[in-house]
Amino acid sequence: MRRAPRVALAALLAAASALTGACAGDDAGAGTTGTGLPSGPQGSGAPAVTAGESLKILRDWTNRHNRAITSGDERLWRAAVIGGLAAPVSARVRTYGRLPESATISLLNPVLYVPRQNGYPRWFGVAALERSNGKDRQVLGVFVKTTAKDGWRAAHWLTFKGRPPELAYDPQGYAIPAPDRGLPAWHASYLASGDERGLVPDAYSAAARTRRQGDWTAAPGRFAPGPGPSHALRTKDGGSLVWYGLTQVQTLRGGTGPTLPGELRNFLAKNHMEPGRSVQASWQWLAIGYAPASGMGRVLGESVSLTAAR
Repeated sequence: MRRAPRVALAALLAAASALTGACAGDDAGAGTTGTGLPSGPQGSGAPAVTAGESLKILRDWTNRHNRAITSGDERLWRAAVIGGLAAPVSARVRTYGRLPESATISLLNPVLYVPRQNGYPRWFGVAALERSNGKDRQVLGVFVKTTAKDGWRAAHWLTFKGRPPELAYDPQGYAIPAPDRGLPAWHASYLASGDERGLVPDAYSAAARTRRQGDWTAAPGRFAPGPGPSHALRTKDGGSLVWYGLTQVQTLRGGTGPTLPGELRNFLAKNHMEPGRSVQASWQWLAIGYAPASGMGRVLGESVSLTAAR
């Protein structure tokens, strides 16, 4: 299976990035200034934070991210990420350790996508320009607060470009929660078996179904949505813009060490393991997609990172 160049979280995740649409700051609706999770399909409840508090959340998280990335301390990362980001970040920290100060980030021009909510967990989306090592890139993320005592952590993070389906907003300017319409399950089904009944596959997902990596036989393996829930907001046409994760367990057989993907070789070497006649690898997908009110969904982009191997 083809893997990709490195993307978000200051290049800590080695991943494929093929996002063709996302919520760029200039395209966002005005007045999205709070945060909250829906209690139903229309969303209800009061926003949990003001615009100023939301920006403080982003500043605080960026500081925690930068401390974690330069320390190589998994405990600090556990306070910064959750859900589909947790396992790949831990795997890369164990393999590569800390990164230099030049890898720290700042987030510029953030735009918030905020559904109303009741209770916990709470979440909001953000689009921003991530600046690291003198380079800028557009990123799209989701932040989650699990309980009143927990801090805000990043649950989803992708580089992106282009324009997404336009979001809908309520009269007060808050984003409107929406169902994921089964998009994560349809994506998993396509990747595992080629089932195209609910999904128009993108080029990366199609390429991921190849059964060769170097001289290894590598069937796609098992896929499942998660970990953690999907997050979705209503689009102006009544569809859903969906952030979600997929887990993959794949077995590679019959090849030689030099043709293994670099992530796998490095992970095995760091853990003092040699590839035998087969290697089992676990991967974490992060994806964003569009699910129309009726008809087939499509994947707007994804990243793929190693989480374990043996």
